[in-house]
Amino acid sequence: MKARYRRLDALLPIAAEALSRYKLRTALSILGIVLGVAAVIAMMSVSEGARREALDQVNALGLDNLVARSRGPGAIGESGRRLTAGDADHLLSLVPLAHTASPLIERYLRLTRSDRSVMARVVGVRATYQAILRLSLEQGRFLAAIDESSAATVCVLGASLAKGLFGYRDPIGEQLRIGAAFFQVIGVLRDQRADPLSPNAIAWRDIGMAAMVPLAALSGHTLAAAPEQPVDEIWLRVRDGERAAELAQVFEHALKRIHGDGGPFDIVVPRELLAQRYRTQRTFGVIIGSVAVLALLVGGIGIMNMMLSSVVERTHEIGIRRTAGATRRDVTLQFLIEALLMTLSGGALGIVLGTAVSWGITAYAGWSTRVSPLAVALAFAVSCLAGLVFGLYPAVKAASLEPVDAVRYE
Repeated sequence: MKARYRRLDALLPIAAEALSRYKLRTALSILGIVLGVAAVIAMMSVSEGARREALDQVNALGLDNLVARSRGPGAIGESGRRLTAGDADHLLSLVPLAHTASPLIERYLRLTRSDRSVMARVVGVRATYQAILRLSLEQGRFLAAIDESSAATVCVLGASLAKGLFGYRDPIGEQLRIGAAFFQVIGVLRDQRADPLSPNAIAWRDIGMAAMVPLAALSGHTLAAAPEQPVDEIWLRVRDGERAAELAQVFEHALKRIHGDGGPFDIVVPRELLAQRYRTQRTFGVIIGSVAVLALLVGGIGIMNMMLSSVVERTHEIGIRRTAGATRRDVTLQFLIEALLMTLSGGALGIVLGTAVSWGITAYAGWSTRVSPLAVALAFAVSCLAGLVFGLYPAVKAASLEPVDAVRYE
């Protein structure tokens, strides 16, 4: 074992000196490995970032939630049927394991406070919406049942919206004009850090830039007086999220029972959306991974080409080493070490470049990325494998030269 370590200690300086003779050629050969490993790191960082973002978005919707959405604002079916506020209470009695429900209407209105004004989404919901989306508050309180029944003109602001309108001033108790009416701010939501601008985002509204008010205050009718008033969505939380897909069928059947088969609604199941997003990401990963593999293959072929050229140019040197007592194994190890030095150094540079590219994607494109330890380990393993695979044939070819013929070679 000690003899083997001494052999490696002796061969490493020889391999490093051989590579330093042809600096430009060595650098160009390493470049292919650098780009291939950087592509692997960047691809996996984008994929991991997208996976975490999708999981965060679906968690924001709730894996135990079901949503019925109108196909358009105030969508009306062929027979004049539409989703109504009263459907929420009916669904609680018709859907097994139903926990709580809330109708929802949404308007895009101007919010004005003093000299500040912004267009934002105003969402009319019941007090149960907090439990459905598991919303947490930074300040104040959420809507209450008494606010519903009295159609109180109160509102809860998203964190980003509150900061935009009030800056660092405490907004609780302040008056805010929403549309043509004045509302009192009673609460501010904790920042959810959702990105509504991401492609095909699962969460279709940014809670941080929304104002929540009692449904009756936005529609002008209390649920008790007008249960048939149209709504845009109905949210239903079930007790067993694992059975969400199964309960979604019951949910849809119950709505059809209320409105008939032509009901103007679509059923959204966040758990199924998550699975669909993962399938899309896997397809994206396979495509980008194929490109990265091709880049590594090209880089490996470049290293093999350099090593074969090096064997021809150093035939006389190999012959002298063999006549001086070097074995075939020594020659093989020397050329393998040279290949490994190139691929490992290329892999290290590729990891640095790939990490920088992932940071650049986050900074300039706004995509969420994350360089995982698995990606770094995979890049290191690929670098080792490329060195062994593409350096083995030149090493064996060098070791197979006959000493006498090699010494005579000019």
